[in-house]
Amino acid sequence: MNIWLIFKKITVLLPIFLLSGCVEMITSPVSPMTGVNIYDAYAISQDERGIYSIARDKFVKSKIQSKILLSSGLSNISIDVESFYGNVYLIGVVPNIKHKEKLIELAKNTEGVNKIYTYIRFPEDAKECKSNVSIMLALKNSLFKDSIISGTSIRVSVVQCNVVFTGIITSIEQEKHAIWYAKHIDGVYDVYSFLRVLN
Repeated sequence: MNIWLIFKKITVLLPIFLLSGCVEMITSPVSPMTGVNIYDAYAISQDERGIYSIARDKFVKSKIQSKILLSSGLSNISIDVESFYGNVYLIGVVPNIKHKEKLIELAKNTEGVNKIYTYIRFPEDAKECKSNVSIMLALKNSLFKDSIISGTSIRVSVVQCNVVFTGIITSIEQEKHAIWYAKHIDGVYDVYSFLRVLN
């Protein structure tokens, strides 16, 4: 896709997401004109879901994240929350089974959630792990360089040096490439994929 088409997509989608509050700010370069994160604007333009589905999933994700922050005993744990077509993914480490059950119950009681998938581990599951951050950076770098994968369509979580993929892709080849990269990064113990091929 050429730069002009990407720019057109961004300029069409940007006002919609600014008005609906659907652009999440992270530590990427921000446009001084719009205040919008450039990574997010690009990711939106590459997303296989329609605008309505993206907005609905973003709303579900935000509601669950807010509930976690406001929930006693859960506010200090680090959990990745993703939502694709109402399917919610909870990924991370919690102190014990009661915390896991509380997280699942919290997600179940959120409007718009169809199904819940978890990759939850406990502190005692941990092996010696060099660095989740270095694994994440190396993997994202590989995904962005790959010609088959749109690096923004695959979400990556790293839990106790295990890689977990979520997202919507257009072919099984993209999943194979992502898994291959993850398995060839030094320090990765295991790779788990929740990737869904869009029909």
